[in-house]
Amino acid sequence: MKRLAPLGLALGIGGFIAAAVIWILQRQFDVYVQGSLVVGLVGLALAMMLNPGVLQTWLGGRQARYGSNVLVMTVFFIGILVLVNYIIYKNPKRWDLTQDQTNTLAPETLDALKQLPQPVLAVGFYSAQSASTQTTAQQLLERYKIESAGKFNYEFHDPLSEPTVAQQYNITRDSTLVITMGQEREELSFASEQEVTGVLIRFTHPTKRVVYFVTGHGERDTTDLAEEGISKLSDLLKRQNYEVQTVNLQVTTTVPSEAKVLIIVGSKIPVTEIEVGVIRQYLDTGGKLVVLLDPPVQTQLEPGTAEPLVNYLQTTWGFKLPQDVIVDLYNSVSQQPLIPVTNSYNGGPITDKLQKIATGFPLVRTVVISGTPETFPNITYTQLVKTQDDRAWGETDLENLSASEAPAPGEGDTTPPFFIGVAAENTTTKARVVVFGDSDFANNTWSEQGANSQLFANIVNWAVADQNLLNLSTKLPTSRTLALMDALTINLILLVTVILMPLSVLILGGVVWFQRRRHI
Repeated sequence: MKRLAPLGLALGIGGFIAAAVIWILQRQFDVYVQGSLVVGLVGLALAMMLNPGVLQTWLGGRQARYGSNVLVMTVFFIGILVLVNYIIYKNPKRWDLTQDQTNTLAPETLDALKQLPQPVLAVGFYSAQSASTQTTAQQLLERYKIESAGKFNYEFHDPLSEPTVAQQYNITRDSTLVITMGQEREELSFASEQEVTGVLIRFTHPTKRVVYFVTGHGERDTTDLAEEGISKLSDLLKRQNYEVQTVNLQVTTTVPSEAKVLIIVGSKIPVTEIEVGVIRQYLDTGGKLVVLLDPPVQTQLEPGTAEPLVNYLQTTWGFKLPQDVIVDLYNSVSQQPLIPVTNSYNGGPITDKLQKIATGFPLVRTVVISGTPETFPNITYTQLVKTQDDRAWGETDLENLSASEAPAPGEGDTTPPFFIGVAAENTTTKARVVVFGDSDFANNTWSEQGANSQLFANIVNWAVADQNLLNLSTKLPTSRTLALMDALTINLILLVTVILMPLSVLILGGVVWFQRRRHI
């Protein structure tokens, strides 16, 4: 029977090894782990029963005494580690050792998390192509989860491999974050602390965010599902917790008081002087206006016809919109020079999240800042989108452009640099105006191209100007560069690290070897 003892020992060791492997793979103390432990214990018991003499001899030897000491010390060491880890697990503490505190949430964010009336779930939809973006979002959301005392959680899904979940949340594009609290829901296209905290504040302090689209001049319809409509962008605003309404300034003398922003998208005929007066009154009281105006060649406006709204923007806000069309022979969609494409942005809260994603603008006119600090001292300007190539020009002779086989800039054409969109803010009244020389980029056909829809959403978000987030600024990491030293210092570092240090180790080793040889 003693010959069978090694088999029992092998069975016992194999059972313990199997239990360890299964637990490492599954991280669950399930029936498989428990069964393997039972097999291991039974195998060891059999080995001791079949050959008890070996156990008695080992327990009485010097190895057993030394082994018991080691066993006791090992048990105490493991016990201390378990106790320390348990204390840390029950009392978590994090330290942000970065100079700029980039891993620490702002005080406004911490206050918003404390005020949450019920749990919040953030659901991110990122495909494999957006893995890096998902990693950044996960790091941010993990900080929210840790500081929320169980009120904030998150999960991620691949919209391509999990289409059912994507349909459930009405997801139409990659890299989308949906934040929900009860029946409240808001969709973000970019995960940043400012955006996520803004959602939490709006959940905690719900207010109506109503945007009004102007009608009556052939503007693009928010309910039109056809190619020229803007129903997709209207739906996008609704998913971001906006209420979309329309207003006809020809039948009302004031802009509705609940309007967070007034939007004009692609009017075919000019806005009248009376309507401009209504807009002026609205902006004088701190209103917000977004204007997307197409060039005259695309509307019913004869070249040279007065545009009251354009005149108002020039005289009151310092915007000039020439009656031209930008021609870009080198950066355009499918080599169509009247559809310039660009990923050149000047930064700021509207465009800094576009991450160099291109935007396209079919038939676009230029927007020029004619105002100066002397003529408009209370207005600050932000140039948003510009053409990517300085060889582009603004064509004013449209008949000659259509007849020419090799278009080229001529006399009277506007010259670069060209800006397709510009934003302005009156520092006294807090009124804000955004002007773009194109409305096609917002229609149902073009809004899904590149970053067009995200650009439009960012324009509206900036114009609304949520006052709760004015003090929540984006943290920018400190930029550090390696300052190279003079040649003498570099040579000294090379001499010490590459030659002297290895040589000293060799010399020390040789001395020790020689001393030992002498004592042999």
